[in-house]
Amino acid sequence: MSQVKRNPSVVIIGAGMTGMLMVIKLRIAGITDIVVLEKKESVGGTWRENTYPGSACDVPAHMYTYSFEPNPNWSRFFCPRTRN
Repeated sequence: MSQVKRNPSVVIIGAGMTGMLMVIKLRIAGITDIVVLEKKESVGGTWRENTYPGSACDVPAHMYTYSFEPNPNWSRFFCPRTRN
């Protein structure tokens, strides 16, 4: 019995870290019909939305990376938001 490979249409809501990870993983799985819906004009999720003075990540920086693209060179344990 042969299997028919499907290429479903996928809609991802939100272009934050998790939304971008879904795009990567779906493409690796061979799924290419992907649409990402984002309410703002750019990607970024929480980092883009929270702009108050002193805002910073509450997750240790080394944990805020994809396992397949680690970054051991973070300058701080909890990274501050640095752009406006």
